[in-house]
Amino acid sequence: MALLLVALLSAAGFVVAMLLVSADRRAAARQQATSDAWQVQALLARADTFVASVGNALHAEPAPGSTVFESLVAGQSSLFLLGDAMWVESVPTGGGVRYEATFVTGLPFRPGSDVTTLPGLASTLQNSSLGLASATDKAVVGGQPGFFVADAGLFGQGPGSSPGYLLVFVPASWLSLASNLDLHRAAIALDGQLLAGSAPGKPAARQSFEALGHTWQVEAGANPATPLQAALPWLVVGCPAALALLVYLILQGVLRRRRAEREVEDILDVSLDPLCIMGLDGYLKRVNPAFERTLGYAEAELLARPLLEFVHPDDRDAAGESLRRVREGQEASFESRYIRADNRIRWLRWNTHPLLERGLMYAAAHDVTESRRAGREDAALRRVATLVAQGAAAEAIFSAVAEEVANVVAGIDTAAIGRFTTNNSVEFVAGWSSVGETDWVGTVVSLGGQNVCTAVFETGKPARVDEIRDDATIMNRFARGTGARSSAGAPINIEGQLWGVIVVASAREDWLPSRAEHELAGFTDLVATAVANAESRALLAASRQRTVATADETRRRLERDLHDGAQARLVSTLIALKLAKRAMHEGSDGAEGLVDEALENAESANEQLRELARGIMPPTLTREGLGPALEVVARRIPIPVTLDIRTDSRLPKPAEITAYFVISEALTNVAKHAQASEAHVVVEPTEGGARLSIDDDGVGGVDPQGGSGLLGLRDRVEAVGGTLTIESPLGGGTHLTVELPAGQRLETPPATV
Repeated sequence: MALLLVALLSAAGFVVAMLLVSADRRAAARQQATSDAWQVQALLARADTFVASVGNALHAEPAPGSTVFESLVAGQSSLFLLGDAMWVESVPTGGGVRYEATFVTGLPFRPGSDVTTLPGLASTLQNSSLGLASATDKAVVGGQPGFFVADAGLFGQGPGSSPGYLLVFVPASWLSLASNLDLHRAAIALDGQLLAGSAPGKPAARQSFEALGHTWQVEAGANPATPLQAALPWLVVGCPAALALLVYLILQGVLRRRRAEREVEDILDVSLDPLCIMGLDGYLKRVNPAFERTLGYAEAELLARPLLEFVHPDDRDAAGESLRRVREGQEASFESRYIRADNRIRWLRWNTHPLLERGLMYAAAHDVTESRRAGREDAALRRVATLVAQGAAAEAIFSAVAEEVANVVAGIDTAAIGRFTTNNSVEFVAGWSSVGETDWVGTVVSLGGQNVCTAVFETGKPARVDEIRDDATIMNRFARGTGARSSAGAPINIEGQLWGVIVVASAREDWLPSRAEHELAGFTDLVATAVANAESRALLAASRQRTVATADETRRRLERDLHDGAQARLVSTLIALKLAKRAMHEGSDGAEGLVDEALENAESANEQLRELARGIMPPTLTREGLGPALEVVARRIPIPVTLDIRTDSRLPKPAEITAYFVISEALTNVAKHAQASEAHVVVEPTEGGARLSIDDDGVGGVDPQGGSGLLGLRDRVEAVGGTLTIESPLGGGTHLTVELPAGQRLETPPATV
């Protein structure tokens, strides 16, 4: 009986051991399927993030283009390991819609190719919506199986922007290259179609999930039995039940430990955030793949150096103090900057937990670089925009911009704002520096050589120089004298014209963050607005001063003309009449002559008063209109004047008066200064207003800012809401065009008294 009992127990133990091993293998397969599904979901999320990042970058560009498309896709491919993409636009056809590839990179399609036949592409694009990416059916491109991730969007912001769809090809091989998936023991299906991998034999576990608008399924085969698992049932058979039970319990503990270790491995590999295990000596003992990707170093180099060596020099003291508290048994959370292998700066937020009994510290980090940069930039732009809105002086705004740029762009030692001058030079109007004084502000430096200021001046585009050469050019010597060794800059444009440049520099070569020159765009717009506001205020003040001066001068001229002309004649008239009266009383013969003299003086005074009144408001203009009044003006001009009045109706009174005085003053300027042989005047109606053209064949070369005459004309025209433009090439005569604003015409001349 005992032997039978032992045999029964052994047999039962054998069966139980077999069942437990089988159950463990199935559980491991389910765990593997779940882990693989998590990884596939994370990879699909990365593909979605890649498509969204490229789509946002395409939308931020001023205009679509093949080079821009390839550059933006390549800029993201190093991080996501994806780079085969195309921009597709819908083209209406007689039978519906077809889809053509417009810009292509890395795919065997030519621009203009019809890609409608790609599996599931048409239905995916028809059902896609802005900002929501979706996947197509399984496709084979260039012999590689995979699928496309599509997202509707807009390429460019300007008038030439292009609506369409961004398609990124995700090869099946990427699912294993970008993760630790073993596709020899797992299979991935897309809507029931095998996409990648193969599960040997009958799948032991399946895991399904929804992503990118499709159903995905991950299958995992059972892992081969380990030698211990294979031997366990026979060990149970050969031992008493108690020993078998003991062995079983021990092995269960071992299996649980192995599963826990496997789960930890999976968590480390799948996590998108940097995770590490660090010794109390400050050296990293283990890092996950995300840690390597974030800092750009290989695992061997990370483990060979203490963590503090990767910290930015300015943050090492604070980070060291936080790690000291962890070594004392306290949990700590802190943020610090880290220098990547490519010299870029990354901000990491750490959460640490000490295990002093093991001599280890566990730490998890989150990359907050972009959120911090965006927050700093928004705050800086708001502060500068507030100054602009308050109408602060341009100099104060320039200084504020230089300081705020230094706070936003990481890793710089100097920031400056320069204004380009007319003699191929740049005047530095504001600056900030952490490595020395800014006594160079106000300096004018000649352009030339290989540097950012010269490149922006010549191209009108953002530029960077990773190594400022120590050569003979004045600008390079000046830059190195300020301590700069690498620099980047962006243009400042005002009303479409290049005004100046914002420059940031580092005291180290090849040190500035990538795309630093493009981070300055928001500040260049604010500087342009500040300059435009300052110039507008200056022009308004000058116009007001000219208006006051003109009014004062007009009053003085009227007073002088009245005093020296009509008033003097009237005084002479009074004297002559008094003398005539005395002569009549005395019976003298000269009374009649004195009366004649008084009459002549009175007539002369009357004529002078008429001339003054004509200069203020010509009677002909009031009674007969613009054409007859201009004919009177033309007769007074000492050169031939051709009048081309292309309307018989009267203009609104403000426009008519303005047109008369503008043409009269312009013709007077031609006669005095242009050395012209003839002049031509055209008056033609517009939508309720009028367009004036005054041309001469004189010497040209007129400077609109060089004299009060043209400035006075511009003030008069702008006072009624019009515009005046001047074209005056040297030796080519002068052409004035005046646009007077719209207003209701008077179809018949006004009645006269």
